[in-house]
Amino acid sequence: MNTVSSSSLHRVTLPALVMIEPQALERVALSPWQERRAKEIMASHMGRGLSIARIASECSLSRSHFSRAFKKNTGVSPRDWFLRIRLEKAKRLLTESDLSISRISLDCGFADQSHFTRVFTRIIGSTPFSWRRALLA
Repeated sequence: MNTVSSSSLHRVTLPALVMIEPQALERVALSPWQERRAKEIMASHMGRGLSIARIASECSLSRSHFSRAFKKNTGVSPRDWFLRIRLEKAKRLLTESDLSISRISLDCGFADQSHFTRVFTRIIGSTPFSWRRALLA
């Protein structure tokens, strides 16, 4: 009967794992076309609902693989990137237009003014009204 000790198993399997792991990590990143496509989709759907699964599908990836790869490319999750561009648009509208905060919140894809105000305050550090007023002062 052949028996293999656990120490010899480690010697056999460990080098194989070490060799595979770096290659697997390289494949996690999005290709340039996938990153560009994902950002285009998010930018064009700011005022409407958009699922990560739909973006992943457009990039021919599973949802989980897309999320990991997007974060590797950009440093932030798809959800956080989408939120950032929505807030940037909101800041631009607050600065360059007289639209009501309620209208801006809807144009940037937030459920309502209250949701927009909570998110804006958490990320930016002041309410949209205060932020706008400070710029105009």
